[in-house]
Amino acid sequence: MGAWACEVCGGDEDRRCTCDHLLEFRDKQFERLVSNDSWVRPNANLVGAQLHKLNLSGANLRGAMLMEADLSCTNLKGANLRDANLRDANLSDANLYGADLSGAYMSRTNLKGAHLSTACLASALLFNADLSYVFDEDGDEQGTNLSGADLSGASLSGANLSRANLSGANLSRADLTNANVYRTNFSGATMPNGTIHN
Repeated sequence: MGAWACEVCGGDEDRRCTCDHLLEFRDKQFERLVSNDSWVRPNANLVGAQLHKLNLSGANLRGAMLMEADLSCTNLKGANLRDANLRDANLSDANLYGADLSGAYMSRTNLKGAHLSTACLASALLFNADLSYVFDEDGDEQGTNLSGADLSGASLSGANLSRANLSGANLSRADLTNANVYRTNFSGATMPNGTIHN
């Protein structure tokens, strides 16, 4: 990808430029790469990649290797992450609204505070994933938003869903064995046995 440099102060990622211009520059560089169909493509190897706060909305990362990648606060709205490997990845506070994560491998993935409303996680493997709450700037609990998400057939064994919003979600045939569902909102959700939760 080449080195990034701040167009204003000249700082680069190695010197940890503290102004926001580096992120703006990085986003511009990334948008050029996307338009040139460079490294963001199906089956891309992005193991351990630092993709924090990038705009990846609509990106096609189907089957990508994203183990241990930092995607915190990243915009992945409508992205194709079908069959991607996100083991140990950090997706905290990421925008995954309407993203396709079907068949994704998400063991021990950090999804705290992520926005997954209307996302498709059908047959995704979320063993021991953390989808619990975070505290917002006002000190209020902010649960992971999975409202309306398709989790049919997903494995959520051992996942932390404490205070998550799963209202209207489809959990038919999902495995919730040993999942932490303390104060989880299942209002209107289709449960693993096919019943609608009141």
